[in-house]
Amino acid sequence: MTKTGAYRIIISGGGTGGHIFPAVAIGTAFRERFPDADILFVGAEGKMEMQRVPEAGFKIIGLWISGLQRSLSVSNLMFPFKVISSVWKSRKIINDFKPDVVVGVGGYASGPLLYAATSKGIPSLIQEQNSYAGLTNKWLAKRVQKICVAYEGMEKFFPKENLTITGNPIRKDITAGNIIKATAASFYGLDANKPVVLVFGGSLGAKTLNESVLAGLAEFQKAGVQVLWQCGRFYFEQMKQQTATLDMTGIVLLEFIKEMDKAYAAADVVISRAGALSISELCVVGKPVIFVPSPNVAEDHQTSNAMALVEKDAALCVKDIVAREVLVGEVLTLLKNEGRQAVLSANIKALARPDATDKIVDEVARLIGVEEKSSFADLENIYFLGIGGIGMSALARWFNNQGKKVVGYDLTSTALTDELKKEGIDIHFTDDVSLIPENFKANKAKTLVVLTPAIPADHAEWAYFKAAGFDIKKRSEVLGLISKSKFTIAVAGTHGKTTTSSMIAHLLKSAGTPVEAFIGGITANYNSNLLLSDDPKSLLVAEADEFDRSFLRLHPNIAVITSVDPDHLDIYGSAEEMIKTYSAFAGQVIPSGSIFLQGKLQQTLILPARRASVNYYGESFNYRPENVKVVDGQFAFDMVYPEGKMTNLRLQVPGFHNVENMTAAIGVALQLGIDEKAIRQGVASYKGVKRRFESILKDEHHVFIDDYAHHPEEIRQFLRSVRELYPSKELTAVFQPHLYTRTRDFADGFAESLSMADEVILLPIYPAREKPIAGVDAEMIASKISHSRKQVISKDELLAWTKSHDPEVLLTIGAGDIDKMVKPLAEILKTKSYAA
Repeated sequence: MTKTGAYRIIISGGGTGGHIFPAVAIGTAFRERFPDADILFVGAEGKMEMQRVPEAGFKIIGLWISGLQRSLSVSNLMFPFKVISSVWKSRKIINDFKPDVVVGVGGYASGPLLYAATSKGIPSLIQEQNSYAGLTNKWLAKRVQKICVAYEGMEKFFPKENLTITGNPIRKDITAGNIIKATAASFYGLDANKPVVLVFGGSLGAKTLNESVLAGLAEFQKAGVQVLWQCGRFYFEQMKQQTATLDMTGIVLLEFIKEMDKAYAAADVVISRAGALSISELCVVGKPVIFVPSPNVAEDHQTSNAMALVEKDAALCVKDIVAREVLVGEVLTLLKNEGRQAVLSANIKALARPDATDKIVDEVARLIGVEEKSSFADLENIYFLGIGGIGMSALARWFNNQGKKVVGYDLTSTALTDELKKEGIDIHFTDDVSLIPENFKANKAKTLVVLTPAIPADHAEWAYFKAAGFDIKKRSEVLGLISKSKFTIAVAGTHGKTTTSSMIAHLLKSAGTPVEAFIGGITANYNSNLLLSDDPKSLLVAEADEFDRSFLRLHPNIAVITSVDPDHLDIYGSAEEMIKTYSAFAGQVIPSGSIFLQGKLQQTLILPARRASVNYYGESFNYRPENVKVVDGQFAFDMVYPEGKMTNLRLQVPGFHNVENMTAAIGVALQLGIDEKAIRQGVASYKGVKRRFESILKDEHHVFIDDYAHHPEEIRQFLRSVRELYPSKELTAVFQPHLYTRTRDFADGFAESLSMADEVILLPIYPAREKPIAGVDAEMIASKISHSRKQVISKDELLAWTKSHDPEVLLTIGAGDIDKMVKPLAEILKTKSYAA
């Protein structure tokens, strides 16, 4: 039976960071899901958890307990008395606190506390981080209801019926992965243009790692390599003394690194012990790593941990006994081999379980009778911060269809927000806490807040929800939860993903296959960015957004990757980092699934060794279009695939790039068992996506086409296809640059692509979420365009220009608010046509 009221949970364990940080991650995630929960930690007196846990904002009580020493000592003689004392104190804690559930993460304090809890019949769970189970957890295994583990094959230690593979809990700052190297390197006073090696051997330190780095400092400096070095509490003073007279240029020596998210972001290669928590974090961040397992742990479990990755070509390993002689050389060799780094990075990323903490909290919630959160069954209210975005609005529609009360904020009113209002969704356009419904404020447990990354940090409503402890999730998190229980087809790419995902959804729906779809644009066939199905077994088609690494929330059955041209460099920092992240996304496809990869990307992406099957599409690949030509304003083509060929397919949406997108969509449909006749009908009836090569006006005097292109490659493909359709007409391109950072990063590319038009009109930059950057404006592009027929004008001046000129083919291009110009421009052209 589901408990009502505030939940009470005890989390016990500690001794080292490997136990403490998972415990804090679980506590933090539980508190986020259940803001009114009362959470108590129980640790060992004198151990680091007594400091670290309060720093994380939790109460902690210490027990008089420690582990057995390997040699005869007074401490060992005291051990039985410590155990008896700790059990008695644990019973008192249990009686006073009255927990609904108890969680043990290993370490000295877990044993007495969970023994006392299970003796009283309190639901209990243990979390084992390592591939070789710890003594305390093995002893507790038969007493608890659930055992969460990070490795396969753990039934040799625990009852199989109680096991769940969740992965290890990771701190949220690590899973966010939203810090670029330049920012992180600057934080530590390092040069972002030089390689950085991160060294850490646990919170207390590792003698071998410290001695190896100390001996190799000059070698690192000679090679131009910087070192971010956590030496640990036991060794900090010693290392300070031994480096006091050395040249420490490019070397940052620290006792303990609190901001590990920045440290990981700064690093190109990592040297680490092979503790379970470190491995789990390194899988998530996806950096090449050399493990030096500690030989001084029970059953040599760190070597087992490391070799589990080495066997998958996901890490390198150097034995502790030879590390002083060979470690630095191994690091320098790896730094010189970018291809090897990329392979290791992709393979370790494929092993990541970024949702491990949520899965463990799911199990804890089940023990106290709470339905799994990902079902959204208990929610009544959904509040959207940024509801007018194309992705956010689709989620709003989905929740509205589920019968939830949906309310949202956005900056401005648009045609899309008008449609949402017509569907019964309340929306306001002023950042005002008083406009949040009172029943939402009063019922936090039944309310979910969905956030878009475009909301600024100083937003008042967001600040209110955070301060009040509401459950706040990013759009990508919510989509990831929705997709958990469905067969998912995810489409990623810097361009082409919206069109391709809409094509797949249409081919399936028109063939009678139950399908739900979240599309990043308004489909012309269904006049919506959301397709719904009442069938619980319906397939899910989702556009997988690379912005903010959002697509790493998905674990699809089938993935399509259309393109990986550099973009969002304000997030990724470099094209190489973006490529690594796309490689990681490919690694998240389930092993029994499949990937449809644009063939040119086979030399770009580093696919993990343990992966789904890969199908290549595009010109000269296994899935390819042939005999592409324009017939009566449509693109006709043949489709070749491994088992056969379909001839004379007709696509009414123009563009060579759209033929290629449809090739990928047909490949997915074939793999899902859709027959050729249904596919042919679906291709012919596909009408496209609004603002993707959307024909606004076509008469004997004028052609007007609107397109969302906002990347140089998208513009190039768009103009190439328009030129093919209208080879003898003059093209006038009106382009509104989107984002200052994108304009700065790709000014040359924009100029080169736009030079394909006969005349170019540039509007001022649409800033979206950004503040202006000095020296970056539309003139930056105009100055680089290769011909003289170019100008930068305002929107009002554009209307006046169109009235006084007579463009044969007018093209509006961009992802900002240029779409608001479409209707008035069309009216001007229609008037001109009537007059003619």
